[in-house]
Amino acid sequence: MDLAALQTLVDQSLVPKGPDSQWKEKITQKFKDLVQEEVSLASYTWIRLGGVAEVLAYPQTGESLSQLLSFCHEHQVPWQVLGRGSNVLIKDGGLEGLTLVLGKGLDSLEPLESLEDKLRVKVGAGLPLPQLVQWAVEQGAVGVPGLYGIPGTVGGAIRMNAGTRVAEVSDFLENLELIDREGQLHSVPAKRIKFDYRHAQLPQSGVIVSGTFAFKKGEIEKIRQEVQDYQKRRRETQPLDKPNLGSVFKNPPKHFAAELIEEVGLKGVRVGGARISDKHANFIINEGDATAKDVLALIGLAKDKVKEVFDIHLDLEVKVMGRDLESSKE
Repeated sequence: MDLAALQTLVDQSLVPKGPDSQWKEKITQKFKDLVQEEVSLASYTWIRLGGVAEVLAYPQTGESLSQLLSFCHEHQVPWQVLGRGSNVLIKDGGLEGLTLVLGKGLDSLEPLESLEDKLRVKVGAGLPLPQLVQWAVEQGAVGVPGLYGIPGTVGGAIRMNAGTRVAEVSDFLENLELIDREGQLHSVPAKRIKFDYRHAQLPQSGVIVSGTFAFKKGEIEKIRQEVQDYQKRRRETQPLDKPNLGSVFKNPPKHFAAELIEEVGLKGVRVGGARISDKHANFIINEGDATAKDVLALIGLAKDKVKEVFDIHLDLEVKVMGRDLESSKE
């Protein structure tokens, strides 16, 4: 399907005026084995903080995901997808509506028929990206070490075009499958998607359920060595032993966000329980009792200081979701 047509399809309905007042009772009755109410999201994010999900759902199949999305469309319930929470900041007031967690049942890895010099595989959106990368490394996939160590799910990695200085997910993506908010499945060739730096131009009102990838074959031992080199570099330069957000800001053109933040003197600065890492200034860590408000204060401080000193605007790479604690009490 043409992506422009898909965008029209998923956005054709009116913006919801508000959910059905009985939606929580109805969804728990209809999907009682898949949903929970008032679930703390701190354990669902790598930085180990955040408010509660009004309702959390764990779809195990594409069919159950389709049914949940169709329910939300019918009852005008807002929804969002939460993968492994690796590059996500959930505000202290939590998430309204339905939060979908893709995992078991949507984490398949199915090798496809390969050509002599090419590997192909179809994977579920809930599969952790490191598992796909590890499989590809063991098959001798060229270029994949550049993705080694990136956390999160395959679906999230496609959505944000996750990557490093040397490789991005879009380098290997052939096709994806997406369920729109009415519960319909669509197949979208990667060549019809515009990929930018840490962004894929996809409809927000659709959920990626699978991706098909193609890799060029190379020498397995050489690729394993590349992985070891990446592992060593990450351990030496990133605070992997602390709860963190991953890279907070995108790198501006011709600059590195970490260097800019360090040069304005913010490396190691703390607000409440959150700190800009002493090891890598583009990482914010949770010292044990941080709140999302603390993290947002550091983000604002870094943006303002870099703008003041260098006249450079820092764009967020991390996705901020949810409500402030004060607004959730209104």
